Amino acid sequence: MTLFVIAEAFSLYEAHFGLSGRPFGETVSTSAFVSLPSRDTVLRRIRYGLEHGQGPALIFGAAGTGKTMLARTLARDLGGTSAHVVFPAMPGGELLALLAEELGAGSAEDNTVAGPLKRIRLWLASASARGERPLLIVDEAHLIDDPTTFESLRLLLNFATNGPPDLSLLLVGGPEILLRIPPGLADRLTARCLLGPLTAKESAAYLLGRLSAVGASSPLFSPEALDSLHHAADGMPRRLNRLADLALLIAYAEGQPGPDSRAVSIAARELDFEGLAA
Repeated sequence: MTLFVIAEAFSLYEAHFGLSGRPFGETVSTSAFVSLPSRDTVLRRIRYGLEHGQGPALIFGAAGTGKTMLARTLARDLGGTSAHVVFPAMPGGELLALLAEELGAGSAEDNTVAGPLKRIRLWLASASARGERPLLIVDEAHLIDDPTTFESLRLLLNFATNGPPDLSLLLVGGPEILLRIPPGLADRLTARCLLGPLTAKESAAYLLGRLSAVGASSPLFSPEALDSLHHAADGMPRRLNRLADLALLIAYAEGQPGPDSRAVSIAARELDFEGLAA
């Protein structure tokens, strides 16, 4: 099946179910964020520390738990200037040069530590004078294997014009980040928040929330189907998206008013999720 045919099929299922868009498409747009108890707890804890300049924070968890979405939502809620680095696995000098550009502190002149660090320091001091504390999100931080990269991030936290650091730092990564982060930076963390799978109740609320965001006039999924989705996806948001998306397509192809547990089982077999959740 060509990409065009697949895209057309998804478009048709949207019309079939009366939706204004594809509810479970892959996205990190904060408009798709669904407020859930476990996620709201992490947001409150991280936000409090960052807003009060208490030091860097860490969100970690397995792939597909929604870490990037949560980080972007936090940046949105905090407002102000932010930079989001999604591939930090580079030498410290290169990372600082990239950050200088991302933060608007000037274009890269060299990839040494000194040049970009100076430009960032001056820019942060200017932001502090305006009463601002920019946020730096370092995503996929578990991929960093160069000690100078972590050291460069630690150095940024030494810039403090009026007491607290001029920069807020949020590290986001897989569980292995706990083994990679050096003591000098780990000791400064004010919050380490594990993002785990959703509960069955949260999975249902997540799925219904995503449907509501695109104008669904009914739940579409029966309670039994919602429960099947949760167990097949093991409560992982990314898997829930893929399963629910395919289940809707299957229901549309069969002319059904919504996916049932059978459609979810077919989707799970197609995506090979049954063995994962067993």
